[in-house]
Amino acid sequence: MSSSIIIVGALQIIAGMFFFGNAASAIHEILGSITFGLGVLSVALGTVIERLTVIKVVLEDKEQ
Repeated sequence: MSSSIIIVGALQIIAGMFFFGNAASAIHEILGSITFGLGVLSVALGTVIERLTVIKVVLEDKEQ
């Protein structure tokens, strides 16, 4: 699940750079900035989910 969130986040970052690079007006620059920012947040969320999964597995192994 975390890898799919990271992939979607990377696509959002690419789309944000595309929107910002081809901006014809201020609203397109805002759209690019928001899309880029949400992509960064999505990548961070996927990373946090992945790390928490690893921590959960390690803690479950210590309990057994």
